[in-house]
Amino acid sequence: MIKKQFDSCVIIYNPVSTSFNENDLDKIALVLKSNGITPIFEESKYKGNVIDLVKKADQENTLTLTLGGDGTVKEAYTGLNMIDQKGIYAHVPTGTANDMAKNFDVKSNDPKDIVTDILNGEITELDTYSINGHIAAYTSVFGYLSHIPFITSTWLKKNFGYYGYVIRAASEVVKRPRKYDISYETDQLSGRDEFILGAISNTKGFAGINLYNNAQLNDRKVEMLLLKMPSIKTIFEITKDFFKNKIDLSKYEKYVLLTKSSQIKLTFNDKFPNYPVDVDGENSLITPNYADNDLIFKVEKPVKVMKAKKTF
Repeated sequence: MIKKQFDSCVIIYNPVSTSFNENDLDKIALVLKSNGITPIFEESKYKGNVIDLVKKADQENTLTLTLGGDGTVKEAYTGLNMIDQKGIYAHVPTGTANDMAKNFDVKSNDPKDIVTDILNGEITELDTYSINGHIAAYTSVFGYLSHIPFITSTWLKKNFGYYGYVIRAASEVVKRPRKYDISYETDQLSGRDEFILGAISNTKGFAGINLYNNAQLNDRKVEMLLLKMPSIKTIFEITKDFFKNKIDLSKYEKYVLLTKSSQIKLTFNDKFPNYPVDVDGENSLITPNYADNDLIFKVEKPVKVMKAKKTF
């Protein structure tokens, strides 16, 4: 069995993630010990600490397991892109939206059960990519409503989870979207048009919404979605689908430019977003401006991960 290859498991946990419970660490330790794996615990003590902890933990015959939100995965992927990965990486989601849970085929909300599924799961590779040289785990979004994750208060996220974002978005949805004149270059497409939102991703969904259920996460390409200004009626339809937690892009193909590419260049020709690009649900501090009006995306090193087996 795959789990027999591990002598130890380094558990790196983010104690301030939304749904983290310290009691779960003991439960995870019991699961690991019952499978003959020695648990080693490391606490992430500040933003960016996971990068160094993952680099230190990565060894042959070692499973590195993170507990945290999507931002924790981003830090782990950043660290693993800086080294030649020897061990295997896995993740237990304890954040708010937990979009990466879909990509890791997580089936339970109980960390103990998630770890059990991981140990009985499969090893595969998941692609990573960069935006202007900075590693992203699964999504980079700019434009209409993209800033909601990082303007939503900690109190809303802690008390309402994903619906905290929905509550915060309610006051923003009624504002008229801003249009951006963008030139785009991909492996197969190039052009120029006006768009209100852009999303570059390697994921089954983001912002808690299911978008690409059949996404290939290890094909060395990322998805590019650029949304044109829809009619008022369509905006309300999209908003309604947003609150239902599922958007069928085929319903809006008139307004959507969608393609896959290993490299993407987006150039803002006049107006620039008021907020930085949202990368993996966090403020990236990357904002196109007159001095640097390009966003450049490139597929980077894949990460070897262990996750639950898919169920069809």
